[in-house]
Amino acid sequence: MSEEKKVGLSRREFLKDAGLVVGGATVGSMAFLGACRCTDPEDPSTTAIKETKYACAFDDASFDTVDALRAHMAQCHPLADNQAVVEFEVNGKTYAFAVKDSELLSTTLRDGLGLYGTKVACSMGECGSCTVLVDDVAMFSCLILSRECQGKKITTIEGLATAANDVTVGSSYFDSLSDVQKRFYEQDAFQCGYCTPGFIMAGAGLLKATSNPTYEQARMAVSGHACLCGNIKKVVDALTGDGGVR
Repeated sequence: MSEEKKVGLSRREFLKDAGLVVGGATVGSMAFLGACRCTDPEDPSTTAIKETKYACAFDDASFDTVDALRAHMAQCHPLADNQAVVEFEVNGKTYAFAVKDSELLSTTLRDGLGLYGTKVACSMGECGSCTVLVDDVAMFSCLILSRECQGKKITTIEGLATAANDVTVGSSYFDSLSDVQKRFYEQDAFQCGYCTPGFIMAGAGLLKATSNPTYEQARMAVSGHACLCGNIKKVVDALTGDGGVR
């Protein structure tokens, strides 16, 4: 790249050249989206598939059925206090967890599955950074008990792209993004990136409810979210399609 081009490089062009996407604290698309894909690089025709995992939180043992997990808990961890086995779907895969009565969904997602795109900032439902979709409705995961999610479908920022597209290995990462992610990308609706996953998930919930939201609907959808960078206007513009996806 010439020095002349460097001087005139826009922020959007830099992000495209760097291969970055909206998906957490502005992280690389391969690391962020690749976790939801099939991992066979030799077969570009393979697509993301559903799978089931029943894992013990105490010793990392995994089982084929939830009944086998319950039997393991009773035999190997009979003194585990206030533990219940709950089963729910996360990003297209079904998991069973042994959780405490007080365990929050944000804790299960981050500590149990390593889905750190779900941020935890205030832990009081005041910043919106922990937003996920629960049965396609945007909710603060720091205010939901994991036990309450029995049988529900959870979507986090890591699974948003593959939830909207049939992604093949080797395809364009930008093309694999969901509509709301493309909107944020094209509108530069993010700055430091920490609050971005929460805004995107709130937007995803809004666009599932209405494909053409009004300004007031967009403002209401993100009204419980905090952005210290002050980029709210571009977030609303992205959700209302002001400027559009180019």
